Amino acid sequence: MSNWGADGWAVAPGKGVRVEPGGHHWLEVIVRGKEVDDALGVFVFTHDVITENPPHAHHDFMKVIYVLEGHYDFRVGDATFSGGPGTVVVVPKGSYHTFTTPTGGRALFVSSPAGNEELFLEMGELGPQPTPEQLADLNDRFHTTGLGDEEASWRQMHSEG
Repeated sequence: MSNWGADGWAVAPGKGVRVEPGGHHWLEVIVRGKEVDDALGVFVFTHDVITENPPHAHHDFMKVIYVLEGHYDFRVGDATFSGGPGTVVVVPKGSYHTFTTPTGGRALFVSSPAGNEELFLEMGELGPQPTPEQLADLNDRFHTTGLGDEEASWRQMHSEG
């Protein structure tokens, strides 16, 4: 990070904290919550094709996803839609969501309050093959839940939580 002073700063490309959760995916954390009174967290996610991505919900923060490169198929609650560069997706706190991409891509993620970036920083520390117990602990501490094998609609699952 390039520190300008008490009123702001800039982060040059490639100067954030790089996290490699495994596979052909990596992200660069460019704003950590601890730097901005936990108001938000920001990272850029760069990845290869994603054909499976289990639906999940974060109960402590909302997030906004801005597509920089690639084509994505999103599901947030009961809504499904597709988009490319310039698409903005809003995921309310507690909403089940997922995305896949046949092209790979890059997307900017902003969570508010902070949290999503810290989850990935900790995931990166676990290495490329974390145990199910390590992932369960991480999800528990960051109040993240998956749908599992439930048959109910996403909206019903969200309403029951």
